[in-house]
Amino acid sequence: MSNLDNKDYQRYYIQSNLVYFGAIAMHILLGIFFAVLRSNEAFMANLVALSVAVYAVYLNREYRYAFASFIYILTTSIVVSFQIVVFGMEAGLFYYYLNMSMLIIFTNWKNSQKLLGIAIVAMLAMTMHQFVYFQTPMVVLDRNIIHLWHHFNLILNMFAIGHSAYFFMKIADEAEERLTIQAKTDFVTGVKNRGALMMTLDHEIEHHVHLGGGFGVIMGDIDHFKRINDTYGHITGDYVLARISQLLIDCLRETDVIGRYGGEEFLMICHVKDLNTLLTIAQRMRENIAKHDFEFQGEKLSITMSFGAVYVKYKDENITSEKVIDLVDQQMYVSKSNGRNMVTAIES
Repeated sequence: MSNLDNKDYQRYYIQSNLVYFGAIAMHILLGIFFAVLRSNEAFMANLVALSVAVYAVYLNREYRYAFASFIYILTTSIVVSFQIVVFGMEAGLFYYYLNMSMLIIFTNWKNSQKLLGIAIVAMLAMTMHQFVYFQTPMVVLDRNIIHLWHHFNLILNMFAIGHSAYFFMKIADEAEERLTIQAKTDFVTGVKNRGALMMTLDHEIEHHVHLGGGFGVIMGDIDHFKRINDTYGHITGDYVLARISQLLIDCLRETDVIGRYGGEEFLMICHVKDLNTLLTIAQRMRENIAKHDFEFQGEKLSITMSFGAVYVKYKDENITSEKVIDLVDQQMYVSKSNGRNMVTAIES
């Protein structure tokens, strides 16, 4: 499984690494800030937090996502608590407790561990608030500096929380899109499944009835497909279905639609202007399959396909999906009855 398809990689590696690398950059800036303030205690605490962030990146590379997030959140919470004691309430350090709670939600911990972690962070935040509210900070900073630092912490944490939420919403949207595609796609061939195909045909007919313009429908059935499954097995049958779907696609334009209608039946909806053009496409499909050398696991297969085609004339208000399917199925049956490997087409 590739990294792009691995949900753990998407959820925990990429996002948490962004958090850790962001923390590394922040701690480097804070290290300079504490050095200028000559606050050795805050500088050393910040150095510990920086080291843990670097170590968390290493743990992520070893796929130890849970432990990486645990030591990062634990260390950050402790260092923040210490810095609140040193610099007081007005530095805006309390925002980091909210950030840690958000990160806990997005870890791959068990749900019970997440609830416990959030409860501990909440208790720590309330305890620190009660402890320092009436206390004088160990280091009293200039009002302009403390306000600047407060705004820095506020903006940083708002950005971090917003980015995490956006990242996971994006993953959720992508997952929903993949599920939607899968729900409309035939697993074996990769083309539309019957449900999606019929929705497309209904839409085409609605467009046709209201705006006019003809269109064509082709149904193709693999000749003696049951014999292939019985003789060579269903794996070979799946190979044939997948290969034929690609050969059919090669004969279509970008605006045309193809799907697997049934077991060995394919349905194509073609945007053409007349019956002759539709017949030409169907014949091209038949020839493309008949001349193709099918070979699977050393077995050479001779395969043909029978087609039925119906051209729906300009603004036929009596046409329905059921009628189109019935008509094209009848034409395909004629092709089967007349010896297979042929095309029969009519105009509705």
